[in-house]
Amino acid sequence: MDDRRFFSKIGMSYFVMALLTTGIQIVVSLILAVAAPEWTDLAIVNWLVSLIPLYLIAIPVCFKMLRSLPAMQLYQSKLKPGRWFRILCISIFIMYVGNIIGNIVCALITRATGLDLTLGLDSLMTGGSVWYNLLFTVILAPIMEELIFRKALVDRAIVYGDKATVLLSGLMFGLFHGNFHQFFYAFGLGCVLAYVYIRTGKLRYSIALHMSVNFLGGFLSSWLLQKIDYASWLSQNPYDSIDLVFNHMGPLLALILLEIGMIGLAIAGLVFFIMSVKKLEWRSGEYEKPTGKMASVMFGNPGMLLFFAICVGLFIMSML
Repeated sequence: MDDRRFFSKIGMSYFVMALLTTGIQIVVSLILAVAAPEWTDLAIVNWLVSLIPLYLIAIPVCFKMLRSLPAMQLYQSKLKPGRWFRILCISIFIMYVGNIIGNIVCALITRATGLDLTLGLDSLMTGGSVWYNLLFTVILAPIMEELIFRKALVDRAIVYGDKATVLLSGLMFGLFHGNFHQFFYAFGLGCVLAYVYIRTGKLRYSIALHMSVNFLGGFLSSWLLQKIDYASWLSQNPYDSIDLVFNHMGPLLALILLEIGMIGLAIAGLVFFIMSVKKLEWRSGEYEKPTGKMASVMFGNPGMLLFFAICVGLFIMSML
């Protein structure tokens, strides 16, 4: 198989995954809206409609399609706890930077178009059972996403070199999120997780990092917002808000401490990033090409173009 066909096969596999996920979600949502409209307000139903098509149908199909491509066994090494923590700090720093960029881009789009780019995931995270959020965002999502965007992808693309593989893993991971809010931090985080997996050959390290970032950056803050009844603050007058502060002092202080801690970890992550960037090890692959030609081979093929096209469609859908 030549190089373009190789990457076209990869692109086609992830295109089918995105198509199946989106198509089944739309069909099931329409059926529920007609047959059982009262179910559409249930958080667990929204979680299941969002994730079952991806986890039980689309990802297995993608895996099956990718199995026709040869996979490499990566060299395995241990990641010491201290280094793992430094990488976690770097991941949180990248998450903050990506969030800032995403918010700026969304604000510019909103100002230019008047579209409401509010991310539906936020309301899903702050509503419903805390156990649903913990199960789906902290446990299942990191495991499944690391399997398909790191294990399945990196093991096959690594023959084209570390740099190309890290870029491909991060880019496809970011694009698959389907919106500007999540794209930038998901791209950066995906690159970090791909590099960790390449250097260690052990998926458990990237899964643990992914779980930790989702727990600290999404689940824990959403859970505390539920505890302080954040939604009711928005509809209260200033005097009632004072009462709300005193009635929810514990969770409010915990949220403040969490944010201070996260900022501290992000600052440490910036320092660790500056210290580490020159020490990164980039190994060449058996089929690696010069930069310009590598980009053309990776992205200038039907499968990848279809994947990019459906991701653009998801971005547009998220804005409408």
